[in-house]
Amino acid sequence: MTALRDLASRPARTFFTAAGIAIGILALTVVGSLAERLHTIVARSTALNTGVVFATIRRTALFSSDARATVRAAYARLVKTDGVSAAVPQVLIPYESGAVAARFGPPSFVFGIPDEQRSVRRELLAVARGRGLARLDRRVALVGPDFAAAEHEGLGDVLALQGNSFEVVGVLEKTFTVFDAAVVVPFADAQDLLLQAVPPSLASLPSDPISAFMVVPARGVDVGLLARRIGLIDGLSARDPRELASAVRSTLGIFDAITFGAALIALLVGAFSVVNTMTIAVTERTREIGVRKAIGATDVDILATFVAEAAAIGALGGIAGIVLGFAVVAAIDARSAAGGNLQLFAISPRVAAGAFAFAVALSAAAGFVPALGAARLSPTAALRR
Repeated sequence: MTALRDLASRPARTFFTAAGIAIGILALTVVGSLAERLHTIVARSTALNTGVVFATIRRTALFSSDARATVRAAYARLVKTDGVSAAVPQVLIPYESGAVAARFGPPSFVFGIPDEQRSVRRELLAVARGRGLARLDRRVALVGPDFAAAEHEGLGDVLALQGNSFEVVGVLEKTFTVFDAAVVVPFADAQDLLLQAVPPSLASLPSDPISAFMVVPARGVDVGLLARRIGLIDGLSARDPRELASAVRSTLGIFDAITFGAALIALLVGAFSVVNTMTIAVTERTREIGVRKAIGATDVDILATFVAEAAAIGALGGIAGIVLGFAVVAAIDARSAAGGNLQLFAISPRVAAGAFAFAVALSAAAGFVPALGAARLSPTAALRR
């Protein structure tokens, strides 16, 4: 309380010094919220691919004149490949629309997933509103929350997919994966859509076409080695999920270093203002220091007084910066959600607590040198000034 009263006696100087800290904490809060969200996205995307290998049918093979024979031969070789426990077919078709194509975030796809695989991925296909897909459903669809916002599609609306009408029966929960901007339709309907995508001049696909496989490795099989084996099959491509995760984490690490470095520079500028303010405060209050030491105050008492004032400035600036930072990211995320874009910020207690602690610690450290100078003043020298 004494530190706050001393700061209140110099309101203008305290305000501008705390504002310098607040600007740095604002930057740190925004960057921290961004890093928090990106790490969540990376973790969930990595978990989506953990323990499985996705094998996709090359576009050149899918749209070739002998696509029927190529796809059948590729599937036959895949299920016999050493280390493959199961190969679950999937249909994956890019969704093209003006609104979704222009949105910020992962691309939008139409997924056709067999009934048994939908139950395996129920955590990614949890329905927030409406209902899920039933076994005998046809011409119905689940839409991700970002897709629903971008396309203005809600429960009961009719969605056009390649000229076919699908009724929206459910909106998925937010997962921060590719399913947020996706459309999930019955597997048979997705196969029909894939058949329509093949140019008429080419030979038709098999009557039950697919565009990808989710390959489940046998127990103890190295997924990287399995991905390389699958890549040798004519018409298929696959990548080691661990390599993808490692590349993403490396990129994210570089991003963290750059963004946190920029925020740290802003904070250091604020710390210099704390040093300047506390140096002036010591100079102005030299006689007060002399009086306090003359009546029994120790060096530790004087040091603690000025360090507490510096920490109080950091606390005030930290609170202001956190409030402003969370207001900024909440406004940006609200605008992004309304347009169906990826929400890039995560407001979390960990970010707030870390930013506040850093503001207080940095300010206290910045005020330590002026406070140490004040503590070392002799009473007689201080009283003569």
